[in-house]
Amino acid sequence: MLPSLRFLRHYLRPSGTAVASHETSYRRGEDELAATVYRPARARRPLPGWVVLHGLAFTGRHHPSLVPFVRAVAGAGNIVLVPDIPEWRALRVAPAVTVETIRSAVRALQARDDVLHEHAGLFGFSFGATQAIIAASEADMPDLLNGIAAWGGYSDVYRLFDFAMTGEHELDGRRYRVPPDPYGAWVMTGNYLTAMPGYEDAAAVARALHELALDAGRQGVFAWDPVYDASKDALRAGLDGSERELFDLIAPVSTAPPQDVEEKRRLARLLADAVLRVDPLIDPSPFLPHLRVPTLFAHGRDDRLIPFTETLRLCRAVPAGVVRGCTITSLFAHSGGTRTELGVFGKVREGARFVGLLQRTLKLV
Repeated sequence: MLPSLRFLRHYLRPSGTAVASHETSYRRGEDELAATVYRPARARRPLPGWVVLHGLAFTGRHHPSLVPFVRAVAGAGNIVLVPDIPEWRALRVAPAVTVETIRSAVRALQARDDVLHEHAGLFGFSFGATQAIIAASEADMPDLLNGIAAWGGYSDVYRLFDFAMTGEHELDGRRYRVPPDPYGAWVMTGNYLTAMPGYEDAAAVARALHELALDAGRQGVFAWDPVYDASKDALRAGLDGSERELFDLIAPVSTAPPQDVEEKRRLARLLADAVLRVDPLIDPSPFLPHLRVPTLFAHGRDDRLIPFTETLRLCRAVPAGVVRGCTITSLFAHSGGTRTELGVFGKVREGARFVGLLQRTLKLV
C-alpha cells in the first residue's frame, strides 16, 4: 500500500493498537528534555525516521491536532520523534536556542537503532517550519537529514507581522485579506512589546498579552472566539488608561468597532524592527540561500496565522535545486480550518492534490 494511503487510513480511522508510543528524552547541551516516540507496533526492522517539531503552543508535543498527525506518520511506516521545546511551550520565541535544539533532536533520532540512518527527515509546522529551514542551513545538517517538510512557514518578518495585525498580504501585485488569528499578535507582542522604542514601560501590557495567549492554549479555542472577552476584561482591569488603549488595540473584545488599520500597521513595523534587533535569528532571509537539504513546502490557503504567500516566497528564496514541491492546498489551514467553497469537483481536485502532497512528503526520506 502506498505510504500516503497508509497515512490516511491511520489518520481517518485510528487504531489504538497499530501505533505504539513511549516517552523518552534527548540532550540539548546540559539540559535533558522530554520527547515522545511513535512507531508501528509490529515493526521488526529499522524504519525511516522523522523529527516533528511542534510550534509555539502551550500544549507542545501533546497538541490535539499534532498527535493524530504524528501517529498517522508512524502508521505509514516510520519512527517519529517529537521533542519537547520548553521555550516554545511557554510561548517564548527563543530563536537563540533553536538550532541547537533541532540539531540535538535530529541526533537523538539518528542514535536510535530502530531508525534507518540514511533515511531521516525533519518536519516543521508554522513557526517550526521556518526554524527547521534555518537549522538545516547549518553546514553539518545535510549529513544528518535526507529531507525537510516545511508546512505553513514564513519568509519575511515584516510581512508576517503586518498580516498578524491587519490580515492583509500580497504577492506579485495581487492583494488578499482575511480576518487574522489574533493569537500570533498576542504571542509576539507578549515577547517583544517592551523592546519597541516608546513602549519600554509597557511591561504590564506585555504580561497581559502573554497571559491571554497562554489562556488560549489552555482553553484550546480559537483566539478570535468571544469566549476570551471575559479574560480580556479581567486583564485590562489591571492596566491604567494608556495601557488599556494599547491592550485594546492588540486584543479588542469581540464587540469592539473596527480599528485604525494604519495604526496597527505602524505598530507591526515597530514590532518587526524590535524583533530583528533583539533576536535576528528569527529572520530566515540570511539562511535561505544556504539551504542544501531537499525541502518540500506546503501551506493552507486559508491560514489565518501565517499567509500562504509566505510559503510561495520561501520557495522562491531557497536554491531551486533543493525544492521538492511547493503546494498550496484548500483542504487544511493550521488556524481556523478552511473558508474556501470548493464544490464537489473542487474537493476531488484538492483531495488528489493533498494525497500527492502526502506521498511526496513521506517519500522525502
